[in-house]
Amino acid sequence: MARALLYLRVTTLVNMVVHRVRRMRQPKYLVGFAVACMYFYFVLLRRTGALGPASPVAAGDRAMAGLVASAFICTGASLLALVRIAWAWISPEERPGLRFSEAEIAFLFPAPVARRTLIHFRLLSAQLTILFTSVLIAVFFNRAGFLGGNRTIHAVGWWVILSTFDLHLNGTKLALSRLRETSRHFLLWRVCVVAAIVLYAGAVAWSASGIVDAYLSRPGAGRGPAELVESLMASPAFRWLILPFRIVLGPYFSTGYGEFAVAIVPALLLLALNYHWVSSSEARFEEGSIALAEKRAAARAALQRGEAPKLGAFKPRARQGPFPLSPQGLPEVAFLWKNLLSMRSSLLGRRALVIVIVLLVWMASSLGPLLAGQARSGGADVYGPLIVGFCGMAAAYTLLLGPQIARQDLRSDLSNADLLKTYPLEGWRLALGELLAPTALLTLILWFTIAAAAAAVDPVGKIEWLTRGVRVTAVLGLCAAAPLLCLIQLLVPNSIMVLLPGWYQASRSRTAGIEMFGQRLIFGVVQLFFALLVILPSAGWAALIIFCSQHFLGACPAIALGAAAVLLILVTEAAVGLWWLGQRFERFDLSTESR
Repeated sequence: MARALLYLRVTTLVNMVVHRVRRMRQPKYLVGFAVACMYFYFVLLRRTGALGPASPVAAGDRAMAGLVASAFICTGASLLALVRIAWAWISPEERPGLRFSEAEIAFLFPAPVARRTLIHFRLLSAQLTILFTSVLIAVFFNRAGFLGGNRTIHAVGWWVILSTFDLHLNGTKLALSRLRETSRHFLLWRVCVVAAIVLYAGAVAWSASGIVDAYLSRPGAGRGPAELVESLMASPAFRWLILPFRIVLGPYFSTGYGEFAVAIVPALLLLALNYHWVSSSEARFEEGSIALAEKRAAARAALQRGEAPKLGAFKPRARQGPFPLSPQGLPEVAFLWKNLLSMRSSLLGRRALVIVIVLLVWMASSLGPLLAGQARSGGADVYGPLIVGFCGMAAAYTLLLGPQIARQDLRSDLSNADLLKTYPLEGWRLALGELLAPTALLTLILWFTIAAAAAAVDPVGKIEWLTRGVRVTAVLGLCAAAPLLCLIQLLVPNSIMVLLPGWYQASRSRTAGIEMFGQRLIFGVVQLFFALLVILPSAGWAALIIFCSQHFLGACPAIALGAAAVLLILVTEAAVGLWWLGQRFERFDLSTESR
């Protein structure tokens, strides 16, 4: 039976590859494949970069950078794994299951196959995905040559990390299911395990904080983060506390084959222990696997509609509208109301909250001690430039990736295009109404980044020309331009959807493949090109106006005049774009377009 299941898995993999190759006969997939191959060659495979293996940077500097990078990676990975395992005990699934496809459930579950054989088949299926992911990650991160090692060591190291975490998480779910079935003290078991995890994390944090305080109190402290990392690893108590994570992460951070041979032995033993734990489990997982497959099918259907999948045991319930909608009024407001209601349930749910919490915890635990040490030693304002940098990156990602994520516009109503065309509305008004909701969301994010960056720039007033009036005028000008920039950026993917619906339908699907990556890369480049085409000329025009008029009008009036000129340009571009999109949508017929 095991040979038959292995044959099934290999045949499925071969058929998937053949299907992807045959799909290249369509130009949209062939072009995407070519673009993705060029990207992987020029960006990932060429050994370039300031800190790559062929870098002229000194070996000592590379070793120091590698030590700091290893510490950050270990901290982030360990924290994420610990939080995920703790959450499995805090909020266990009512019916935990293993990940099987619908076809595997339909054919294998009724068959005379032992439960342990099904578990082995599930683990074998997961290994194919983990191996492919490990190779991709190793190829990408191998450009950072200061980490040491080579692609082979990094690929095997990532395989150990991902396999161990996958096995331990599945073992935890099955153990919880078994405890629920057999033990009358299920809640007590969960409380004890969570308390042990919290005590362990507290012991690690307490040990690390003591070492950091001792390091910062020494004369000459604050020379760099590498010395702090060396002080942490020199502590026997801290090294023993993080022993499980050191074993799992050891093969990845090996600098040579000798060190790798020593590190891989305990890592494989720990992996085998987790494998035995999962394979010997007697917990019932059939019902949970069926429920999990149903959730995955519903999630795929939601993603194809442009919506985000729901986390956990989500049950639809009636929701109040984002604001009261009157029976009469502007039709654009009705579209805004509809899309905000959809956006609140898809983008502003528990998924976004979990991501934000994890990022904040990681930043606080990793960057906090280093920034505090530099602030104590030098007395310089290290938080201001850091906040400005993060705000700049957040604003750039919002303008470039935000339109690809916030899809509650014409793209989410692609299947209802024929119905929308029957509305007694001009095309530009319909397009404006559909784009209002994502524009409002992205604008709020930009306003937050602008306000935070403005507050972090020179808070003590050392820069003479940066008066309160200049600061307020610049902030108001940027805030006025933010919604127009977001609206123009949202016009790009919606125009692509109307012009090339076949390409867009392929790109918006969540199917994997290098050709799909190439298609999304093409759309990302187009988005970046239009962002630069809109922002750079407007910013240059504003700078020219401010430079020429500040000597006659003063700083604040000059900034206001430059902002007014930029707003006039952006309003014109947005109006022309909405008019063109509306005209194109009125002539749009999805049934006549190639797919």
